[in-house]
Order: sequence, then C-alpha cells, then structure tokens
Amino acid sequence: MNPIPADWALSTTHIASEYVSRQFSVLIGVGPKVLPPIELDVVLLMACSTLARMLAEAYRNPEALQMMETGLKSGREELLLARFPPDRQIILERPAVVLDKFGIIVLWYLPGAIDAAIQGRWARVSLAAQ
Repeated sequence: MNPIPADWALSTTHIASEYVSRQFSVLIGVGPKVLPPIELDVVLLMACSTLARMLAEAYRNPEALQMMETGLKSGREELLLARFPPDRQIILERPAVVLDKFGIIVLWYLPGAIDAAIQGRWARVSLAAQ
C-alpha cells in the first residue's frame, strides 16, 4: 500500500521506486515475479525496467578495492602511493558495483541508467518550475 496521497507527485515516484526494487529482486533471483503497476505509463514502465536491469547487471559485476588509506592525510597518502603503487586500476566499462575490503558496496556505476525520455521529463518540469 502506498502511504503517500495519490494526488501528490511523489506518489508516482514511490510507485516507480517500489516497482524497480521488486523487479531488481526478481532479476537477481531473490524475489517473486511482479506485475507492472497500472498507475505508471508505458514510458515510465520501460524506464523502470531499464533501471532494474542495469542495477542487476551492476550487482552481478562487483569490483573489489585494494586496501587504501582513508584520504585524511594527503601528504602521507601521496608518499604511500609513490612507495607502493597500486597493482591495478579499476576501469569501469559496464555497470558494476565497487566493494570495499569488507565486501560492502561503496559505489554503484550505472552509465545511462536514467532513460532519455525521463531526463526530458525532468528537464521540462524543472524549466516549468522556474
């Protein structure tokens, strides 16, 4: 059940985010299949599906970071990097998640995740609000 009143613009965002979350769970194999909500138009449904697929692809492509300093002492960090250069650089060319040394996701890399049609809608809404 949607806790946000239906006449609020945030209601559509809530419905869309719930759909993306459930679809993501299906795609990574931890949730049951879901039907698309009738409140969302076709363009938004397609954008939600694209985002869910990209999130799932990123989740299935983890990249682990090497042990690094916290970045709080820039001089020390530069000295350590000069003395112990990283054995590799992470170059992300497809959707991925970056994990810290404990396996915790610290970054989601999602190129093109926001559909062009949705970006256009946001731009029009932003311009109208000015």
